[in-house]
Amino acid sequence: MNKLFSAGILIFASLVPLACGKVYNSSTYDASTYGSADGSANFLAAKSVIKTACANCHTRPSHQSWAGMSEKEFIAQALIKPGSLAASSLYTKIQGNRTNIPGNMPDGGSLLTGAELDKMEAWILGATP
Repeated sequence: MNKLFSAGILIFASLVPLACGKVYNSSTYDASTYGSADGSANFLAAKSVIKTACANCHTRPSHQSWAGMSEKEFIAQALIKPGSLAASSLYTKIQGNRTNIPGNMPDGGSLLTGAELDKMEAWILGATP
């Protein structure tokens, strides 16, 4: 009984450090490459718009899951170009609602509000490569 108890303590003690592993969430990529999923205040504000307006559809493997992506992943996948709204495909798609560009987003959903567009603009214009 004493050996069994000691073995249990030893196993528990050896597993505790494993629970102290990753403290970041960078989707499937390394945090040293893509950074924390948290990001800047502007990114967090834009991410709330993305979760509400985009992530319901953009979950398939072809889109990845936009809800869990870091700012650097959006940049790496050329969805946004820091500092340029016109060169950010994500922005031109959501802005298409206002300019009647074909293929605008959200497809079949409600138009983004002015406040939601402002959050997206602030994020893209303030993002760093």
